[in-house]
Amino acid sequence: MTAVIIDLAQKRREREERERQIRIDAFDRELRRRLALYLEGEEIPVEPIRDNPYI
Repeated sequence: MTAVIIDLAQKRREREERERQIRIDAFDRELRRRLALYLEGEEIPVEPIRDNPYI
């Protein structure tokens, strides 16, 4: 029975890490998009990037 609980806990950690990585990738894509706009001299959005995984 203990092996099943440990296995389920490991699966949960793996799922949470995948979800965290998806959030990080989305945040980084938006940050790069805004940087590209800035470097092109265009206006960048004023609102903060939602769901910052680094905070």
